[in-house]
Amino acid sequence: MTQNTNQFAQTPEQGFLDLQTGVSNVLNGGVSLSEAGTLIAGQAVKIEDSAGGVPKFLKLAANTDKTFGFVVFNQKDTGFTAGMGASIAIDGSVMWMTAGAAIARGAKLEVVYTTNKVITNAATNPVVGIALDKAAADNDMIRVLIQTPNKSL
Repeated sequence: MTQNTNQFAQTPEQGFLDLQTGVSNVLNGGVSLSEAGTLIAGQAVKIEDSAGGVPKFLKLAANTDKTFGFVVFNQKDTGFTAGMGASIAIDGSVMWMTAGAAIARGAKLEVVYTTNKVITNAATNPVVGIALDKAAADNDMIRVLIQTPNKSL
């Protein structure tokens, strides 16, 4: 588990990677110049359709958007704004995420883009991963096996 330099005990934080296998499923790119907000660790992002340069990322605009990946925690920067570099965890990575409700271990998950949380998939929005831990309630931290880019892209 990653430990933040300001922590007094090890506790998971949204956006930490876990259960690394040695194979990197993190893509380095940048925040789109058209992104008006700030991307934070653990937030779902989509890839911008733009020419040239590194891949560029934007916040989701709806729960139905196809998630490309999730912003990786960085001890130096708490947020990423337009033009900044950002690392994005994609398919096969395991990331600590915040549950938006009770979740069963092994459940397929979807994103609630307004809260940056995951909930059990209701078969209407894209699946973004599988819960590796059980969440008893809203705001519990769980590990998620990321399954993006969405296979139906």
